[in-house]
Amino acid sequence: MALDAGCGILAMAAAYLVRFGSADAVHFLAAGWPMLLAVVGLQVGAGGAAGLYRQHGQVMWPLRLALGAVGGAIAGIALAAWSGADLGFSRQAVAGQVALIGLGAVLWRAVAGLKDRQEQARVIADRFGGQALVVQGDEVGSMTGSIVRTWRYRHLLTNLVAKDLKLKYQRSLLGFAWSLLNPLIMIGVYTVAFTYVMRLPTMRFALFILIGLLAWNFFAGSVTSATEAVSGQGSLLRSVVFPRVVLPFSAVLFNLTQYLLTIVVFLPVVLLVYGVPAAPRMLLFPLFLFFQVLFTAGLALILSTAAAAFRDVRHLVEVGIGIGFWATPIIYEPTMVPEQFRQIALLSPMASFIRAYQDIFYYGVTPEVAVWVVAAVYGAGTFVCGLSVFLAYEGQMPEMA
Repeated sequence: MALDAGCGILAMAAAYLVRFGSADAVHFLAAGWPMLLAVVGLQVGAGGAAGLYRQHGQVMWPLRLALGAVGGAIAGIALAAWSGADLGFSRQAVAGQVALIGLGAVLWRAVAGLKDRQEQARVIADRFGGQALVVQGDEVGSMTGSIVRTWRYRHLLTNLVAKDLKLKYQRSLLGFAWSLLNPLIMIGVYTVAFTYVMRLPTMRFALFILIGLLAWNFFAGSVTSATEAVSGQGSLLRSVVFPRVVLPFSAVLFNLTQYLLTIVVFLPVVLLVYGVPAAPRMLLFPLFLFFQVLFTAGLALILSTAAAAFRDVRHLVEVGIGIGFWATPIIYEPTMVPEQFRQIALLSPMASFIRAYQDIFYYGVTPEVAVWVVAAVYGAGTFVCGLSVFLAYEGQMPEMA
């Protein structure tokens, strides 16, 4: 509880720095610190009310943590409005603090989990003379244990991805070329429609849309495949013992492999054609891609769990992908969104990642702090929440599939 309160205070200071800059942030923090501390207290209290600090609350704790952070922030905003003690109180900064406190709380719990596992391993090694002792289900009962055990089954993960790649291009004349033709055809259609029919002023339109479309296809393909990652593997789940997280991870890795191969072929050519010079900022691309992979994997874990219990999830995902596509700046520039809604538009699930790619390769600038924060929070937060939900229902999956 004390560590969460400390994370909340640090997150509030960081949110004010992002919102106002170093000079103004100190002024506003000095004016509004009583109410801001009350917000942190309400967040910790709401987390406690949600069962975060009880023994049983460790099951699906990320959701309890999110409920506490959001609920406490809403209560704090309402309290500030009701009491009139809103001097130095920024609602936008408090909203940013919600994301940052979640990131900090996730990080310290991850570190604590790793240390706890190391201590448990040392005690077992001392007790049994260094002999390996594995209790089925014990290693997958925690997030860190599940990740470690998945790494031990990496050969199964790579075999599943290789099998899917072979099946996709089996008996196909063009093979992998289809992965290149699909985005190329879509780019041609959008270029004609928006440049020559609607006459949008976006320069170098093919480069702009390629950057967003390829990243979106990786995301959409991964979450769609994830809806059948568990529900379509009933016989395998009932006959073989292995960490079940391998199944949704394989769906994400399969689509990531295609995305990387497409990037290796397309992006250098397009950058050369449009005369985009190599720059140090391009080294940021792997970092934002890492955040996107974390986000996509977390969402895949949640959707694969939900689809195993409710088959309607796949159809809802298809609808959500269509809505999400138009809520993300893929075929229109972020500047086309009204200024008062731009920060809100950044909260669209894939917006921060695609905005970062566009900044790096199209606009030639380093992504702004808000893009960094949203991408990191979405990546780490969604992955931890997804893994928590998946592990909570992992034991029931053979019956659910």
